[in-house]
Amino acid sequence: MKNVIIKQVYAVGMHHSGVRQLDVGPIYYCGKEEGNPKDPNAIAVYEDKNLRHRVCYLRREDAAKLKDIVIYARGPCYLRAKFGPEKFSRFKGPQQNCNIGFIFNESDATALAAILNGAFIHTIF
Repeated sequence: MKNVIIKQVYAVGMHHSGVRQLDVGPIYYCGKEEGNPKDPNAIAVYEDKNLRHRVCYLRREDAAKLKDIVIYARGPCYLRAKFGPEKFSRFKGPQQNCNIGFIFNESDATALAAILNGAFIHTIF
């Protein structure tokens, strides 16, 4: 088994769940949200490993690029906020810079690296 860490993925929509921001440091968990009518590629961020208490989503652009990557995950994806939320424009809500990671089979390393190269800043170890 190997690990991958994908950097500079943004979490959005924290204020809709009552949380103003993700705490920097603790681990959150991610999962594809099936049946989301507004975004079929939506990846939700949860406080618990059982994926029950949703706190926000990954940014739509990041979720669209990650849809072909998270299928390689063995177990839940984990997410850690790196900085506090930032506001990039007056038309969008705050976004929070995070890293996402997961464990995958060593046999998938070449295919995963080919997808990740050019799409994300990442580390495979």
